[in-house]
Amino acid sequence: MNKNILFLIISLITFTNLFAKSNTSSGSNNFISVTEYEARVVFPAGYVIGDYIEFLKVAPINAGASGYYQISISYTRNSVAAGATHIASISHANPAVWRETGRLNNNPYVGSMTNFTVDCNTEYANPRFRIRAVGTFGSIDQAIGIDIKVTSINVNGTFTALNTTGNDLSVSKFLPMTSDWNLYVGDVFTSNGAQLAIKAIQNGNVGIGTAIPDEKLTVKGKIHTQEVKVDLLGSLVPDYVFSNDYKLKSLQEVEEYIKQNNHLPEIPSAKEIEKNGLMLAEMNMTLLKKIEEMTLYMIEQNKRIEKLEKKQSK
Repeated sequence: MNKNILFLIISLITFTNLFAKSNTSSGSNNFISVTEYEARVVFPAGYVIGDYIEFLKVAPINAGASGYYQISISYTRNSVAAGATHIASISHANPAVWRETGRLNNNPYVGSMTNFTVDCNTEYANPRFRIRAVGTFGSIDQAIGIDIKVTSINVNGTFTALNTTGNDLSVSKFLPMTSDWNLYVGDVFTSNGAQLAIKAIQNGNVGIGTAIPDEKLTVKGKIHTQEVKVDLLGSLVPDYVFSNDYKLKSLQEVEEYIKQNNHLPEIPSAKEIEKNGLMLAEMNMTLLKKIEEMTLYMIEQNKRIEKLEKKQSK
């Protein structure tokens, strides 16, 4: 029998909508909010990466507001439990794009071995969820059932059960469910405002203690660490100072430069550092270069001293 047909038949037989839980509001704006939905889907033995079961359509009540959903999944294979909690955000104007939802509390088989994820299609007026296979760990000759619980974090109108199957390998690029991310901390038992601890923005920059990270990692404050490793190209390390063709400035030239500029050649001035900051790797290599040049000066001076001592001993 054709694999896709078999997959469809088994899915139709084993897809079960367990229940949906509703809440009714009181006051001038009455509505029924369906807050929870539980289901179980089964992937047949021999499923492959990319196979999916589209299991649910949701309906945020307010067309002008976003819908937020928590989707928890759990499954077992060979008596090994695995699962995760996913978070999805659906706006009233999002495009019809399947994207992988954010994953929390991930509990994979071993290490990072995950078999299933949750995708969300944010199509306007037709937002949907599906379970998609991203791994085939465990015994592939056994079917695997996935228990699902969806919770609406805000107001949801209806849950509509779906059972569409297929294979989609195009959702290989992770699309974020949010444009940026903030972590606020503070004393939860006082009225003091929370403080921004970490912020990640759209270009991938991360700020610690700052809301405006201008580099991949921007930290406002001190960093306490036991070690810092900096990767450098070999060409940046000033071993060339010891080459025979290296032109070493005379001490007289260095002295004249210091008199005119009040700092060593190739070393930024105090005003430049105050204005532009300090590039740590670049400065360390420049200081190493000065140490190597100083070593050459000392070797040369030592030769002159030895020469004078020999001359005086005659």
